[in-house]
Amino acid sequence: MQPDILYRIQDADGTDVRIPIHLQEDHSIAVPDDFSPPAWAKLDYCQCSHCPLTTDTHAYCPIARNLAYLLPRLPPGESYRAISLEVKTELRSYQQDTTLQRALGSLFGLICASSDCPHTRFLRPMARFHLPLSSHTETLVRSTSLYLLQQIVQNREGEQASLAGLNERYQTLNELNQCFVKRFHDRNLSDAPVNAMVLLKTIAQHLNWNLEDDLSELAPLFGTTEPGGSTNRFSQGSG
Repeated sequence: MQPDILYRIQDADGTDVRIPIHLQEDHSIAVPDDFSPPAWAKLDYCQCSHCPLTTDTHAYCPIARNLAYLLPRLPPGESYRAISLEVKTELRSYQQDTTLQRALGSLFGLICASSDCPHTRFLRPMARFHLPLSSHTETLVRSTSLYLLQQIVQNREGEQASLAGLNERYQTLNELNQCFVKRFHDRNLSDAPVNAMVLLKTIAQHLNWNLEDDLSELAPLFGTTEPGGSTNRFSQGSG
C-alpha cells in the first residue's frame, strides 16, 4: 500500500532512510492497534506542563506515540550534517539539499499536526496541505489563511472571521515544543532531533510575538498600502 506521504533522507555516506506515513480519513496518522510504544512515549513521561490529557484516558502521549511508531531509529548524525531530502505526496514531489535538523523539523511538524493532541489539532489543515521546509513567510500565510478559512467553513452565523485566538494557540504550541525538547534530552539522543524541536519552538515563538507586524508587511500584496504608510486591516483581537 502506497503511503500518503513519504519522507526520504539520504546523504553522501550511503544513508538512505525512508519514512512512510499513512493517514486516516481525518488525516491523523494511522498506527496499527498492535503497536506497543516505548516507555518514553507514555503520557506521564516528561508530560507537557499544560497537557489537558490524563492517564485515565490516554496511556500514551499522542505525539510521542506517533514519533515512536514512525521513527524507531532516527537517522544518525549531528544537526548540521548535509543531507538530501525528498518528500513525495499523492500529487507531487519535493527535493532539497538541506541539513538533518531542518529535515527532521519539517517531519516533526507534520507529525505534531497529524496527531490527536488538543494543542496541535488546529494545525491539521496545514498538515493536509503539507509544504516541506516551508519558510517563515510561507508558514505565516498558510497558518493565518487556514485559520480564517476554518472559521468560514464552520459557518459561524453572525460572527466575523478574525485572527482572535491564533496568538494564544501559538503560545500553547511554543510551550509544547519546549516540553518535547526536554523529552528528547532525557532520551540522550544526538543533537539533531533536539535541535529540530528547537527550530519548531523558534517558529512558534516568532509567529506569536510578531504576528501583527508580519501581517502588516504582507499588506502591499493585497493593495492595502497607501501613500505615507500601510493601512492595517487585520483583526487579531485579544484571543
